[in-house]
Amino acid sequence: METALSQATGSAPVGRHKELLVLEESLRLARTSARIVSLAGEPWVGKSRLLAELIAAAHDGGWTVAAGRAGRLGGPVPFEVFVDALDDQLARIGPDLAERLGPGEADRLAGVFPALAAGRQEPSGPAPADPDAYWLIRAMRALIGRAAEANGLLLVLDDVHRADPLSLQLLDHLVRHPPQAPVLIALAYRDSPTARHLSSLRTLRAHGATPSWRHLDVAPLPERDAAALLPPGLDPIRRQLLLRDAAGVPGLLHALRDAGRLPVNPDAASVDFRALSPVAWRTACAAALLGDPFTPGTVAEVAELPLERVLGGLDDLQSEGLIRPDGHLRRFRFRHPAVAGLVLRATDAGWRYGAQGRALRATAQGSTQGTAQGSTQVTAAPARKPMPLSAMTDAMDAEDLTADLPDGPGAVELASLSRREVQVAVLVSAGFTNQQIAGRMQLSPKTVETYLSRIFKKLGVVSRTQVAHLVGRGGRHL
Repeated sequence: METALSQATGSAPVGRHKELLVLEESLRLARTSARIVSLAGEPWVGKSRLLAELIAAAHDGGWTVAAGRAGRLGGPVPFEVFVDALDDQLARIGPDLAERLGPGEADRLAGVFPALAAGRQEPSGPAPADPDAYWLIRAMRALIGRAAEANGLLLVLDDVHRADPLSLQLLDHLVRHPPQAPVLIALAYRDSPTARHLSSLRTLRAHGATPSWRHLDVAPLPERDAAALLPPGLDPIRRQLLLRDAAGVPGLLHALRDAGRLPVNPDAASVDFRALSPVAWRTACAAALLGDPFTPGTVAEVAELPLERVLGGLDDLQSEGLIRPDGHLRRFRFRHPAVAGLVLRATDAGWRYGAQGRALRATAQGSTQGTAQGSTQVTAAPARKPMPLSAMTDAMDAEDLTADLPDGPGAVELASLSRREVQVAVLVSAGFTNQQIAGRMQLSPKTVETYLSRIFKKLGVVSRTQVAHLVGRGGRHL
């Protein structure tokens, strides 16, 4: 069934009919009174796609649309997500809007929005004597109301889990004192337990502080809907692996599907890691090499960073919803193991090769030393768990696929294979055909057949399924 929102873009997001209906209703009701609609969910589950549908419908309905994303301006900017959303609009309507706001409010806002400050003369009278946040927040509310007067305003605020405290104070104020104008504020955030500054929003939502606020928890898709996102003709085993590893998260499914074509560059990945700080990114790379679960001490050794900085990086990764505690205060794992493979795929190859040796030493020693503020701390290294096959086979070049097969019931059998034979066995287990293996490893199909013959003989098996079973018992789970 199509909604007005799906008709606006020509194609509806798969499995999101209920969410689209709520967004459509919120847009309709906002014509008569200000409304807020919020979307929360894990990374890449489809929140931004739903906001895009809402934006398209608002454009078709003649609304003024202003959209911003927290964390995009690259610095500590007060009211950053609002500045990102509204500044371009203000550049077009600034002079007229300043007159309608009045000199006091316009002077306050000129210190926030570059578009209002540009070309502005010094105020003729004395500067406002009340520069505190309360009066500035009131001026921001008045600005939003004025911007909505002509056509109504859809104000879209994405990645609010990264918002600065003043932006969240303004949101809190808008919930309690909505503008008397046709305004729909649509916000999306990752609902991580450790996401910064979100406690006030959760409290308002939990206590039903306003009937004009609709909230949507955007959940992963059921497998049937997720399967519709994959191209027809995909190898059945490969399809099964992708669906299992993506766990119903559309962005993760697309990234895993396309991983073989991604350049080794975090800025170009389908799953976007650009919002991570350099320390958080290095922490994620080291954790991905170690495998689940991992401890701060082992990550610090592999990342070659002080333990104190790694702890900050782990906090950032938790806030972004990428990792979670593993039932222990100082042990963590990726929220989705497949993300580890995508992190490795986007990691600089030179750094990765050097870090692999450090990761092997850290896990082999069983403990590692991390230094923070002059103190030394010993942290037990966790048992490693391999990443899923779909992530692993796309995470590295063929030369890297089996650099460190973990121990398991099938490890003895696999130990009889040469390095190249193990690589072939892993790719067979991932559902690759002989032709695909040949292309990936830059071999002829005949050579792949020779390797398979040797593998069958050494392992005492007669089928590819039995090879996959042994690889799974050795740690590569199908």
